[in-house]
Amino acid sequence: MTNIYLDIDGVLLANELNPAKYADEFIKYILTKYPDSTYWLTTHCRQKENYTVQLLSRFFEGESLEYIKKIKPTEWNVLKTEVIDFSQPFLWFEDRLLKGERQELIKHNVLDNWIEVDLRKDEEHLAKFISSFPIPIRLTKT
Repeated sequence: MTNIYLDIDGVLLANELNPAKYADEFIKYILTKYPDSTYWLTTHCRQKENYTVQLLSRFFEGESLEYIKKIKPTEWNVLKTEVIDFSQPFLWFEDRLLKGERQELIKHNVLDNWIEVDLRKDEEHLAKFISSFPIPIRLTKT
């Protein structure tokens, strides 16, 4: 089983006013393929508070919102990597890493499991992920 970790800002949302292009299709694809192993890894869901559905209901509706409700919350303090289960294969969709998060991924030899989403450089990023879903060089089991 592969765990999927999703950020919101810069991944599903292009900015404070607009969802990312192809976000609906991306959400459906991920939740269809990984319905039981998709987790939020975002500041909008950090310490037992899950504001994701409330936040995203301004941008998504219908089927997309129903998929969003299925994504599991996570709890972390400083670094998002505190939540990642390094004993399981995973993909982490994130626009930018903190220095400590990058160091943790390198320490566990899984930097390739971070899928950098940069909507500023390429607003078609999510569509490209759907058409050729990224598989890192190493999906590891430690």
